[in-house]
Amino acid sequence: MNIHITIVKKISECKTVWNDFLPPVHHLQYRHLLAFEEAAVEDIENNYVQVFEKEKLIGLLYLQQFNFQHKHLNFIKERRSLSSLIKLILPKQLPLLVCGHLFRINYPGYYFKNPAHQVYVFDAIEFFIRSNNKYKPRGILIKDCNDVFIEQRCRLSGYHFFNGDVTMEITRKAHWLCFDDYLNDLKKDYHKRAKKILHALKPVQIKELDAAAIEERSVDIEKLYWNVVNKQTIKLGTINARYFYTLKKDLQENFELHAVYYQGTMKGFYTFIFYENEMETHYIGLDYEANKNFKLYFNILFLGIQKMIEKKYSKLELGRTAKEAKANTGALPRQIFNYINLRNPIIQMAVNYYLKKFNRSQSQLLLNRNPLK
Repeated sequence: MNIHITIVKKISECKTVWNDFLPPVHHLQYRHLLAFEEAAVEDIENNYVQVFEKEKLIGLLYLQQFNFQHKHLNFIKERRSLSSLIKLILPKQLPLLVCGHLFRINYPGYYFKNPAHQVYVFDAIEFFIRSNNKYKPRGILIKDCNDVFIEQRCRLSGYHFFNGDVTMEITRKAHWLCFDDYLNDLKKDYHKRAKKILHALKPVQIKELDAAAIEERSVDIEKLYWNVVNKQTIKLGTINARYFYTLKKDLQENFELHAVYYQGTMKGFYTFIFYENEMETHYIGLDYEANKNFKLYFNILFLGIQKMIEKKYSKLELGRTAKEAKANTGALPRQIFNYINLRNPIIQMAVNYYLKKFNRSQSQLLLNRNPLK
C-alpha cells in the first residue's frame, strides 16, 4: 500500500479531522490529548500524525518524543560505581520515540478504522522519522498494543516483542459485595496482616480534591510525588502537578485525587482513573516517614480494592511497580504487548541484560504468592 503522512505539533491544528475520524468515546480524542499537551510535561514533545492512502485518511498516530538523559538515572549509594560506568557508556542524551503515552497504561497510540491497516503503524513511524533529518531516535517503542503483530512483519520493520513489561491487576469476584467480603477471602496470615495495616491508617484524614484544590496544593503534590520518583532507579519521564489538574479538568468524575492528611499536613496522595468496566490506581505521592507510621502505601492498595468493590468494577489495574506488595493483595501479573526497535547496540545490550535480570528476580518474587482462599 502506498501511504503518506501529515504531522502537526499542536492537536488544535487538526482538531476537527482528528475527532471526526475517531469513535465518539476514544482515548485519543482531542480533549484528552489537549489536556496532556497543556500540562507541559518536561522532556516530552507531542506529535499528531495522520496516515493517508492516496487522499483517504486511514489512520491516526500519537507520538511522544522523549529525551532520555543522565538525570533520569538514579542509582542508590551502594551502586554509584555502576551508575558512573553506565553514564560513561551512554550518551548524555538519548532521543526516544514512543507511539502511545508514557504516563498512561492501556493507551495505544494508533487507531486505524480497518484493523488490517494496523501493520502500517511501522511504516508511518518510519515516514515520521524521515520527515526530520535531524531527528535520530535511538529507540522506538510501540506501546500498549491491542493486538499481537505478526512476528515476520515486526522483524522486517526492525521491531521485536518487548516481554519485560508486566502490570499487576486484581479481578473482583462475584461475591465481593463489600470490602469485608474481600478481607474474609484472605487466608489467615494475610487477613491478620491486612487488619493491622488498615488499623494503622486510623489517625489520618482523607479528602478528595477537586481541580481547584489540586491547583492550590500543587507544591505539596509535587513534593510528595518526587519523594516516590526519587526512589526509582530509572525515571522514564516525570509528570508535574499540572498534569493532575488538567487530567481532572478533562476526565472530571472519571478521575479522583485523594489527599492524605495528618494534623493538617498533607502526607500523601493517591489517584484513580475510572473506565467503563475497569479502573486503575494511577500515580501516588508519599511522605516516607508517614508511610512508616501509617502504612500508607499498603493502605492505598487496599483503598483501591475497596473502591473497585464499591463501584462494582470488574477489574483494578495496580500498575507495574512493587509487584511483590501487590501480589500480597491477590493481584496477578498481566503481560502488556509492546514492540521495540533499538537503534543503538549499547542500549540493546543494556536492555537485554536488565530484562533478563529483572524478569528472573520478579518471577522469583511472585512465586508461591496466593493470599486468597
